[in-house]
Amino acid sequence: MAKSETVGLSYGALRKECLEAVRQWPGCETVGAIQIVRDKTPGGFAVRVTLYGKADKRIADRAINCVQREKRRLFHLND
Repeated sequence: MAKSETVGLSYGALRKECLEAVRQWPGCETVGAIQIVRDKTPGGFAVRVTLYGKADKRIADRAINCVQREKRRLFHLND
C-alpha cells in the first residue's frame, strides 16, 4: 500500500484541529490545553495534554494518543 501525501497545516490550525478532536472523546470535554512538539522528522509532530480540567488523566492521555496517530496520517506541520 502506497503512502498518500499529507496536508500541511500551520501550528495554530493543527493545534485547533487536535484540541477539537480530543474534546469529542467521552470524558475529555474539559481538556483545556494541548501542546504540539515538533519532531526531528520533516513535518513531524507529537501532541500532549497540558491542562486536563476535570478529565481523567488516563482517559485523556489515551484519547490524545489516538488523535495524534490519526492526525499524523492526515497532516504534517508547516514551518
